[in-house]
Amino acid sequence: MTTNEVTPPARRPSRVHSVDFKHKIVTRIENGESYGHLAREFDVAQSLVRKWHLQFKEGGINGLQLKSTRPHHQPKKTNLWVIEKVLQLKKMRPELGIAAASDHMTRFESVNIAANTIRKIFKKHGLPDGDQGAAEAAYHVKGDQNKTVEQAIEAELGEWERFARPNPNDMWQMDIMGFYIRGAHKVYLITAIDDCSRFVVNWGLFKEQTADNVLEVLNVALAKHGAPGEILTDQGAQFKHWGGVTQFEKLLQKLGVNHIKARAHHPQTCGKIEAFHKTIHRELIDKEFFISQEQAMEKISRFVEHYNYGRPHSALGGFTPSDRYFNVIEAVKKYLDDFKLPKNDDEKAKNGEGVGRGSRLYLIGKVLGQDIRVQEISGQLSIHVNNQLWRDINFLS
Repeated sequence: MTTNEVTPPARRPSRVHSVDFKHKIVTRIENGESYGHLAREFDVAQSLVRKWHLQFKEGGINGLQLKSTRPHHQPKKTNLWVIEKVLQLKKMRPELGIAAASDHMTRFESVNIAANTIRKIFKKHGLPDGDQGAAEAAYHVKGDQNKTVEQAIEAELGEWERFARPNPNDMWQMDIMGFYIRGAHKVYLITAIDDCSRFVVNWGLFKEQTADNVLEVLNVALAKHGAPGEILTDQGAQFKHWGGVTQFEKLLQKLGVNHIKARAHHPQTCGKIEAFHKTIHRELIDKEFFISQEQAMEKISRFVEHYNYGRPHSALGGFTPSDRYFNVIEAVKKYLDDFKLPKNDDEKAKNGEGVGRGSRLYLIGKVLGQDIRVQEISGQLSIHVNNQLWRDINFLS
């Protein structure tokens, strides 16, 4: 040790002072003695003497009691049955991220569980804790090793996708995406999607991307959902021709539908349809081995059905495209408020009793002017008309 080094003073170990000790000092303060004098006499910090005196004035002798440092609120542990549901969901749909899993549990399991709780469950069981799709969300551009081009496009597409028409059928977006049936031929997926809700109003799979096939998809969508106010497309030859008016444009003019054309070489303008095609490519087409066009159509049909009715969308606040398209979000919110089951409710919740009753909502909307709700309560399917029970179907008996 050199002469220039200074040894720091030894730290005085913390002491626990009894209520009697504090009360003795406080009593003498009340009799007129000073903080400094008593601090020196009893070898305690003057700040402590002042603190005890204030505690005594506010709460009497009870204010001098040693207070627990434990938190006032200790949240209950998440019930095992909720954890099992989360794990089953992740097993069935491994592409789900944390936020998507939380939205699904709220919308379809009537379980109120925060994304942070799901993150902890994923981490404890060694599951990916993010949206796998987000890690792959890039356009593959040759020669760009650092993916700066696709990152820039992705960021801009995300910005465009946030803008939406306020009402269903205000505007549809249409586009064409090609992929290969392995070992066979190329096919083209033609899709029409509602701008406000992301609801797929119709789609078709064809061997050619012709104007007739585009019209077929559009005509079926019009028959099912009526005409939108506007349709947004790119400048493909099926939609717009530099030499004249296409059959597509003639039909829109006849219906009084405004045709909006995206800027050339700028797919971000059609952000929602581009995002849908990316999603179906990543989650279905890249994973399946289609041996025929018919098999591809069957798989796509199931995917679109789930996308429309069974998949909460983050851009829709955790509701499904069908919830927004059929304007039933407020009704669904009311249902969830009435039937939502907390993630750490008591043992009654485990047995499907009490506030949540183990209920799942499958369908809610209007049919011929009547309010219809189809839900499952503890294994029994219940159909309600105008908030009155119409029929129970017991699948367990």
